[in-house]
Amino acid sequence: MNAVGGLAQNKRPWKVKDSFRAKSISSLRMAPDGAQLLFVVSRTVLDQNARYSSLWKWSKAYGKATRLTSENGSVSSPRWSPDGSQIAYFKADEGGLGLWIMNRDGSGAHKLTNMEQSNADLYHSWSTNKLSWSPDGKRLAYTAAGKKHFKNDINPPFLPTGNDVMIIDRMLYKTFYFYSDQRRTHVFTISVDGGQPKKISSGDFDYYSISWSPDGKYIACVSNQTGHDDRNANNDIMLLPAGGGQKTQLTHSVGSESNVKWGPDGKELAYLARQRAGRSKETDAELVKLFTLPVSNDTLVQENAKNNITGPLDRWANKYKWENDNLYFTIQDKGRVELYKSTDNGGNTTPVVEDQGQVGDFAVAAGGAIYYVYGDFTHPDEIYKVNTNGSGKEKLTSFNQNFTTQVAINGATDFTFKSFDGLPIDGWIMKPNNYQKGKKYPLILNIHGGPHGQYGYRLSGKFQEEAARGYAVLFLNPRGSSGRGQAFSDKVVGDLGGDDYRDIMFGLDYALGRFKYIDTDRLGIGGVSYGGYMTNWIITHTNRFKAAVSVSGISDLITQWSGGNLFLWYESDMGGIKPYENYKLAWDRSPLKYVVGATTPTLFVHGRWDNDVPMKQAISMYMALKSMGVDTKVALYPHEGHGVRNQPKHTADYHQRALNWYDKYLK
Repeated sequence: MNAVGGLAQNKRPWKVKDSFRAKSISSLRMAPDGAQLLFVVSRTVLDQNARYSSLWKWSKAYGKATRLTSENGSVSSPRWSPDGSQIAYFKADEGGLGLWIMNRDGSGAHKLTNMEQSNADLYHSWSTNKLSWSPDGKRLAYTAAGKKHFKNDINPPFLPTGNDVMIIDRMLYKTFYFYSDQRRTHVFTISVDGGQPKKISSGDFDYYSISWSPDGKYIACVSNQTGHDDRNANNDIMLLPAGGGQKTQLTHSVGSESNVKWGPDGKELAYLARQRAGRSKETDAELVKLFTLPVSNDTLVQENAKNNITGPLDRWANKYKWENDNLYFTIQDKGRVELYKSTDNGGNTTPVVEDQGQVGDFAVAAGGAIYYVYGDFTHPDEIYKVNTNGSGKEKLTSFNQNFTTQVAINGATDFTFKSFDGLPIDGWIMKPNNYQKGKKYPLILNIHGGPHGQYGYRLSGKFQEEAARGYAVLFLNPRGSSGRGQAFSDKVVGDLGGDDYRDIMFGLDYALGRFKYIDTDRLGIGGVSYGGYMTNWIITHTNRFKAAVSVSGISDLITQWSGGNLFLWYESDMGGIKPYENYKLAWDRSPLKYVVGATTPTLFVHGRWDNDVPMKQAISMYMALKSMGVDTKVALYPHEGHGVRNQPKHTADYHQRALNWYDKYLK
């Protein structure tokens, strides 16, 4: 058991508004000469209910970062030209979304073309790598929406058909937020001198994750060519001739490939993938793994020659980058996100960064250092530099220094306990920031979403809010979480609300036994998404908790399958079945079945246009509790999807309402 981080003295307590002050850093790209690093800094301005992103450049020669685009803009996906003289990127402004290009020093910025993106690809974790240079630096490839399906743009709450009838003939007619525009995503190329873009993909299919081959002949991508892409997540790797023409399908797996990238010599492709059939398009029990695949004479040598780089580690792979013949990648491990290096095509894999924190995006200088985003419980994102052997760690940026010097930030104590069947479970607890030895404090138990995600060593504004309000904060990674390997993740499949519920309750009892400052009579509980489902499950199975906050949580698995867009998640995590194939199992795993006798005062928080978990799921629980005289309310947010995170002011409002709800019953 270790205390990770502490509580700084002489600083003011964390407030809800502070959860929106930390800047985040992403999209790291090293210049070909290794002298400059591109990255995107994102920030939220709560008073304006707005989020902004700007492009920055860190110079090795000057040891400082400079901003290249407007502080109040919206940019993404920066890419160096092969010779390092230009930068391509996406930018959204009053003229809409466009593909832009600028010189290395930030001068000469201009738009190459307007473009649109489909809201349907919000589903797909494989919609990364949207921009790629040709190796000669004369063209750019990018992914964008094809022709319109509806006559109108998506504009809630109006139907995209206007006042005309809307005909539904697809299962995925909804997206994360509101209705899907049902536009296909295609691959386009354009000259760096401008002109008319050329569409090089074809058919009624989506194409994602592009990478231009080193010889300039092909663009690799992933696409579901089954003709039933609403019903499966079976993406395969495709080769598109860069000038247009007949596509070639390289893989024919039952799983899902994504994030494909050519190796520097053009003889290999690297990609992320799941190998099982019947996968979800969102959270899934199967770990994502990093593979390489040999390619010769523009065709697959043999599909069974693929090499599972991360398989021996038995951990979820997040991001990866090529550097010469080496692969660098990040994995999830017991609450950490660690950076690894693989040489000899996976024959030699070694850790580079495995600190008590989480590595975000990273970039590798040719033959030199690694630049990476890193944060932990008490430190938001900054960029660090380390040698390829893990030595010489150096902090390069201070984007969040003013913020962190003003506000008290709580650390956490980590622990591992054995659950009812001996399975080791990881957990953490934060003391309230007004902690005094000998006093008793109320506790809030937080449950993560997924269920195949993980809590861990990262600054959480919500946890800081709760600790600053005088609560001990408990959070666990029960079975089904993503940081302890495949067998651990699989243990929840077909058993939602079963042994993972027991893990959580065992973890609570462990904490109550070890940390004597917790008041056992003042316990609160809350969670988002699957954490909301588990909150609903727990308050219908025990009355130990005096207050609950359920955000975007499922209450009825039968109507969830058809009412939302996560029917593939249901089938995957329920063991490959649909509710009408086993009605009893679906109802047995629904919190609503057990609502009689529930007494916990509960606040339900939901987005009006949440299509992952429709608002009916919250309303059903609310109506049942209300009819039984239990104190309960629903906070329903307009123009919001899953998790209430579209508009910062709505997120802040629900955080404040949750704190007030806990205060009412726990203080």
